[in-house]
Amino acid sequence: MVVEDSSSGTGQCLCGAVRYRYQGKPASVGLCQCRRCQRQSGSAFLIGVVFPAEAVTIEGELAVYEAAVHDGSRLWRHFCRTCGSAVMITLDRFPQIRSMMGGTIDDPDIVQPSFSIWCSEGQGWLRLPEAVTCFPDYPDGTFA
Repeated sequence: MVVEDSSSGTGQCLCGAVRYRYQGKPASVGLCQCRRCQRQSGSAFLIGVVFPAEAVTIEGELAVYEAAVHDGSRLWRHFCRTCGSAVMITLDRFPQIRSMMGGTIDDPDIVQPSFSIWCSEGQGWLRLPEAVTCFPDYPDGTFA
């Protein structure tokens, strides 16, 4: 693993065909427990590490899956064409951010979620730490 200073970092997909660099610290780190994110991640939740769009530089080719979300807006799930790893989510309602998937970040110490959305759709067995604020759906405020 490459050791980064506190102002930048790196990440990659499982096979390394897609790599990225980010500048600065995340604007937020959160979980999503909606059924779509469960299906994409193959787990109980997806971990989103949010950066300003201009702070993220991607090398390699990403495939994209486009979907409508609960309010009719659009969401794009970006993944590696080779290994299928989910790498990033972009949203039309928040074009100024890039939500990088927590498992792709090389330094796991920055992946410390402070909130979780769509807890109403969460797995019944999952118990999050008290420090993680749970919202039953998507709250009105933005986390970017």
